[in-house]
Amino acid sequence: MLKTLGSIRALAEFASFAEAVQNDHALYPISVPRSFRLPMLAALAPTLNRPLVIVSDRLDHATRLYDEMAVWLPDGNSLLFSEPTPLFYEDSPWEMSVRRERMQVLTLLSSYNIPFAKKPATPPIIFTTTRALMTRTIPRRDMIRACKKLAVGGSHNPDTLFTDLYNIGYLPVDIVLEPGQVSRRGGILDIWVPSAPHPFRIEFFDVEVESIREFDHATQRTLRKLDDVLLTPAREFIAPL
Repeated sequence: MLKTLGSIRALAEFASFAEAVQNDHALYPISVPRSFRLPMLAALAPTLNRPLVIVSDRLDHATRLYDEMAVWLPDGNSLLFSEPTPLFYEDSPWEMSVRRERMQVLTLLSSYNIPFAKKPATPPIIFTTTRALMTRTIPRRDMIRACKKLAVGGSHNPDTLFTDLYNIGYLPVDIVLEPGQVSRRGGILDIWVPSAPHPFRIEFFDVEVESIREFDHATQRTLRKLDDVLLTPAREFIAPL
């Protein structure tokens, strides 16, 4: 695959196309065979070094491209921005996997505008559909304002923090088992940020953050200790206070 991508980048036509995209020049639709589109995008992504959004007509097409991109760029940063599972006229909740995939994308893109957030080492390639993009989501300003950084040694009132987390969509529970949930036991706060693979356990000494640990929700065992953590909204809608 790497040899194929190298051969594509060596083409003079590809070099001129990449330069035009890099310089934000207007481009007319180009006729590219369907079988060549994905490897061309795989060759283009590292050259541009910026986030890319690939829009498909249907979710199954976007999912297939998302899966195939892992073959062309195994070390890439591919994400799927799913569309809601219910139809627009159905009054039913979204699946957790959809909510999580969408929040992962929104969190990663917001990190470029949040001063205290860690920027991705590799710009993402986002696969989505027209319907997913048309679905109303949280405004960028509200998303950024709702993000909060917690660091070991910092001061945060656990009562106020718990209330803030509830206001940005976290569901209070006894034991955290799914993304978007938060639990408090005295000076211990468990929270599962939707964009994180595992929940976090934050221990307070009065109002001081004493430790932050990532843990396995099934075994409750600590996976690693962290110096800080970025807390983001748990849903795409924040009710006004």
